[in-house]
Amino acid sequence: MRHCIAGLLLWGLVGLPLSASVAVAPAGAQTPPEKEAGWQSDVGGLRHFMGLRCPDQIGAFFRIKVLEGGANSLAGCIYTGSDGMTAVLRQHVQDTGRREAISFSRNYKAAGFEEVQLSGAASTGISFRTRSWTPTSLCETLWHFAGKESDFTLWLSYTLPTQQDEVGPAVTAFTQVLALQN
Repeated sequence: MRHCIAGLLLWGLVGLPLSASVAVAPAGAQTPPEKEAGWQSDVGGLRHFMGLRCPDQIGAFFRIKVLEGGANSLAGCIYTGSDGMTAVLRQHVQDTGRREAISFSRNYKAAGFEEVQLSGAASTGISFRTRSWTPTSLCETLWHFAGKESDFTLWLSYTLPTQQDEVGPAVTAFTQVLALQN
């Protein structure tokens, strides 16, 4: 009986097309998505071939995803902080950061979100209230920075008033990392 089952299994494998019987590729043949997007391991984080360095941790934020570039966005990383606070750091073609900020503002206004003026570090960015039907309001703020070789944007999503005090330290931590970029 055992030989019969083994024979049937062998016959089943022989009868399969070659592509179906070789379903697993060698481990070395697969490329991690980070490498396909131009990222390389760096001390304490990742470095994109365009020069953006994304540490594993910035302040109280931990890197959770790397982003590919687009037309004006060269590279970026998504970070998460306490209680769901999220940050996206992006590198852009030089002299396009202001244009990205204007586009951000126009798109959020067109979507019907309320632009808000905040105090502290958030006052230097462009802020929109994107959720106001709960006890805490979800706020999204974008800052743009001009560098020597590239421009950068930082986008934060946080709740008001509970995370208002965390915005300043977050912006400071990210701008310190940006100061080391180029």
